[in-house]
Amino acid sequence: MPYTAILFDLDNTLYDYTAYWRARLMWSLAAVQAAYPALDLGQIAQHAIARHIYAADFDAYLAACGVADATVRAQAVARYRVNWYDQLELFAGAAELLERLHRCYRLGLITNGPAHSQRPKIACFGLEQWMQCCIISSEVGVAKPDPRIFGLALQQLGVSPQQAVYVGDSLEFDLRGASAAGIDFVWLNRQATPLPPDGPAPHAIISELTQLTQVSGIRCAVSAQLP
Repeated sequence: MPYTAILFDLDNTLYDYTAYWRARLMWSLAAVQAAYPALDLGQIAQHAIARHIYAADFDAYLAACGVADATVRAQAVARYRVNWYDQLELFAGAAELLERLHRCYRLGLITNGPAHSQRPKIACFGLEQWMQCCIISSEVGVAKPDPRIFGLALQQLGVSPQQAVYVGDSLEFDLRGASAAGIDFVWLNRQATPLPPDGPAPHAIISELTQLTQVSGIRCAVSAQLP
């Protein structure tokens, strides 16, 4: 059965979430760098990302890292909060790809995370001009890899699992969830990470999002209409 719908993950699939987050953290830590030059800011940023330290927990995290001066911490937190979404950019070629695909397929988004962070990203990227559904885990009460969140997207798009393919970067959340829902999975593997031998296999592996149109079962003529 040919695909009639393509579903996407958001973070690290449509844009480089990790690189952007690290750059924002390093920018936010300018006052810390000046006051505590011996601290390894790269390691602080790396651990903040690994532990999912957001603005609400940033002050306590910095204190635990050895930033004793409350004024310095306050400066870092203020920078961390300001204009967080202003410099977000989709991967190169992603907007053109979505513009092309939405003429041929029903498109949808499934992302884990709180709405207060994911909705601004969706708005910043203008994703709703291409996506017929944008599902955020905190809004529906279920998160990847639970197959129910994939089922919600299928229901909104009006397609069966066999008619859909899901594109994402995470084997733990995206591949496991799509596989449990009976949906083919395309793995965006930008780091050339080896595929574990003990899990489900993706339908295809790509290193760049723009390679999606080369995947078996995904064809899109510019003049095509929605099926």
